[in-house]
Amino acid sequence: MFYIFRAQFRDVTLRFDTEMDRADAIRLLQALADAGMDTRAPRANVWIEKKALEIGLEGGQFVGALAYAGSEGWLADAPRRGWTSLTRAGAAIASRTAIR
Repeated sequence: MFYIFRAQFRDVTLRFDTEMDRADAIRLLQALADAGMDTRAPRANVWIEKKALEIGLEGGQFVGALAYAGSEGWLADAPRRGWTSLTRAGAAIASRTAIR
């Protein structure tokens, strides 16, 4: 019985983290788009991290948001090492959500 409860609690925690990661990823996309990032111009990862820090995403929050955005196909590695591209899907999410 204890193991079942613990497993259910872990599922709730994972689901909560996923929801937080999604919200943080959307906030990050909006900040990047507001700062001028678009689908035609990849940006250095350092620039992206700076924008994340400006909106209060740091450490695990930043990593979770970045991982979520990458897994959804909103951000992608650019051909140049250490650079990231905003995808069309990411630009659409940034422009259509109203969590500002």
